[in-house]
Amino acid sequence: MKNITIFSGLGGIAVGAHRGASAYAPENTMAAFERGLACGAELIELDVQLTKDGEVVVFHDLTVNKTTNGHGPLHDHTLAELRALDAGSWFSNDYAGERVPTLEEVLVWARDRIKLSIELKQPLDRLEPALAHRTARLVAEHGMNGQAQLMSFRHDLVKAVRDVNQEVLTAAISAHLIERPIALLEELGAQILNTPLQHLSEERVAELHDRGFYVYGSMSDDPAVFERLMAMGVDAMDTNVPDVMVGLRRNYRAALSRGFAPAGLIAGSTL
Repeated sequence: MKNITIFSGLGGIAVGAHRGASAYAPENTMAAFERGLACGAELIELDVQLTKDGEVVVFHDLTVNKTTNGHGPLHDHTLAELRALDAGSWFSNDYAGERVPTLEEVLVWARDRIKLSIELKQPLDRLEPALAHRTARLVAEHGMNGQAQLMSFRHDLVKAVRDVNQEVLTAAISAHLIERPIALLEELGAQILNTPLQHLSEERVAELHDRGFYVYGSMSDDPAVFERLMAMGVDAMDTNVPDVMVGLRRNYRAALSRGFAPAGLIAGSTL
């Protein structure tokens, strides 16, 4: 599992652009992904769901109301119906005409360019593994097993990835404290724990690393959170402002190279 992964060659904490650089462009659109790449992020975080006709599209909310000019549950729309919606004007008229991307479109764009953190989103009352299976197969078919992770709060979907893909990294996401994370990851066949700062410590991160697992520090736009995760040795964190965190990481590393303790770096930063 550790031959080629999303963490290969990074040499420290990776910055993920949450739904793309979503502070600057409409979330989960190609414009946001391009902006994330331009900000210097190593990863693009995105969400996927199944359409009414079984296609995998990039979208966060379970309804299309908030981020398009459409209405109703996403899974009640066909791909053609979703592609007809405007997914940019809600954010700014500058992005009028942005479309809901398919996962295949993003995989083609990202290959050999940037790594992907793909979150599987599914209503709680839908138990079928089709989203996990279809997504995992697409990642493999596009040669992206070493350039992606599949993750979810739905741990049944994380486990289902292994039915069809033994190579891609998978992650269990939890907003709550997991008392025995290694046991959970082993049960799911997963390699990454994704949880926020309040459930992490240097000791827990070190224990997971010692057992061959990775640690993803969830999502935050707070530089203080990012600095603490860096100090703990966490492998990655998502943010809506990737340029800010890339700049902070650069300053942090420069301070360490000059022999300064990182504490208080933020106050003196010129991000």
